[in-house]
Amino acid sequence: MGLEAWKHVTPYLVFCCVVFLQGALLFGIDTGSFGSLQALPSFLRRFGVESKGTYTLPATRKSLLNSLPWIGKIAGCLAAEPFIERAGYKKTMYVVSVVQIVGLIIELTAHHWAQFSVGRIVAYAAVGMVENAVPAYNAEIVPAATRGLLAGGIMTVTAMGNLWGAGMSRAYANETAAKGWLIPVAVQLIPAVLLLVTVPFTPDSPRWLVMRGRKADAKAVLDRVRPQRDIDSGATAAEADALEQAVEEARTLHDTGRWSDLFRGNYLRRTWICATVFVFEQMNGNQFVLSYGATFYVQQGLGAMSFTYNIVGQVVGLVGCALGVLLTDHTGRRPLLIGGALLTTFFLFLASGLGSRGTDITQAQTNTMLACFMIIPATCRISATNNAFLTGSEIGGVQMRKKIMAFGTTADVIAAFLVTFVTPYLLPGMGVKIGWIFGSVALFSFIWGILFFPELKGRSLEEVDELFAAKLWAWQFRQYETHGTGRLLAALENEGLQKPSKMEAEHADQSDVPAVVGEKPTGEVV
Repeated sequence: MGLEAWKHVTPYLVFCCVVFLQGALLFGIDTGSFGSLQALPSFLRRFGVESKGTYTLPATRKSLLNSLPWIGKIAGCLAAEPFIERAGYKKTMYVVSVVQIVGLIIELTAHHWAQFSVGRIVAYAAVGMVENAVPAYNAEIVPAATRGLLAGGIMTVTAMGNLWGAGMSRAYANETAAKGWLIPVAVQLIPAVLLLVTVPFTPDSPRWLVMRGRKADAKAVLDRVRPQRDIDSGATAAEADALEQAVEEARTLHDTGRWSDLFRGNYLRRTWICATVFVFEQMNGNQFVLSYGATFYVQQGLGAMSFTYNIVGQVVGLVGCALGVLLTDHTGRRPLLIGGALLTTFFLFLASGLGSRGTDITQAQTNTMLACFMIIPATCRISATNNAFLTGSEIGGVQMRKKIMAFGTTADVIAAFLVTFVTPYLLPGMGVKIGWIFGSVALFSFIWGILFFPELKGRSLEEVDELFAAKLWAWQFRQYETHGTGRLLAALENEGLQKPSKMEAEHADQSDVPAVVGEKPTGEVV
């Protein structure tokens, strides 16, 4: 089915996805540069404290610089859903660009660490909106069988931004003048401006248009993003009709899409799964390496080479992230989350075990320990990082996608806040042994993934409602056969109408099709 689905992917569809993915650069450059920025001589001279001719960031100040921006990100995450619902994805991205530019101006004009933090809080509000809007938009316009690559690519682009940011910091590792930190911060203006220039050439999501009662506009969008043969065969018209039917079925169930629904019925299970994966994404070692990688290497006595090692880690993370995205539509989500968690656990425990040897450690063991910390970004991203944003964009079904995503990204922010706030106090005393903590979280995510993480490979976004209504165990999702409108949409997205008689027959057989999405095939309402 994957190869069939790629026949329904057009250059314009890829262009739309890439344009929105530029938003991920905002976050990537910031997180990639700021972990190193805090170790730059120029940044320390401006915002640090002088002692005996050297400048340092006190632990409390460093903790606040890293943790305060998450306040803005929480605001952005919670604001994204209502803004997208009312204004659409395109206008949301315009707001993202403007807010990001304002935040960067505040940072670039800062002479005190508190003003710099205010700028980061504002900029992170834009990041919170990006993390909700980008994967959701891409998930809504691409065929189901290619969603892993085209919608799950947000973290690959973020990893590119991480590398870009880390590279800028490495370039100014020995610069003591103000430009040493101003330039790495200023480059974040580039993706913000590019978004303003390119978003006007993209359409809004057809699913959002249908939810707003604009089926004709949704059909026009589908005609633009799907190949000509789908238009000629009537597949785009059938897809628009099926989207409208799915929305009507959800409303028949009195599925109002309120925030309180997150904690009722089978939405509670989905909310819990989404939030848990996002927590793992931050607490399995990924956020530690992003925020404190360069600082950790400096602590190990590597000097200016710390920035080089940090860049190597970013490159490895990018490769791992890209590999995971390329595989997810073939292997599925579950194998990558479970396998990646197991590898992360191994490398964290190995590094911590070697670091616990103290002065008895050999040079070869030291190199192994450092290599583990450079590999961890790859295994973390293959596991929870890629899956968090992909799961958040698809697990909510017809009515609750954006709200569950917003709740998940908010959990992500809270977990990141805890990691970035606590780590500066633990790192000086624990050093490499801090890996025992993050490794334990990675081990738990491995066990949790086996027991609770569902497989949504190749499913339409509307099909997810029927899957969760069936009350399946996590390992049963892959083989379960759906019967409703969601299945028809998956067939239309992945196969078109090249075999219309087969699909129409399946959809027309109402003896096995639930009247609404919330019923089991037996007719039992769940």
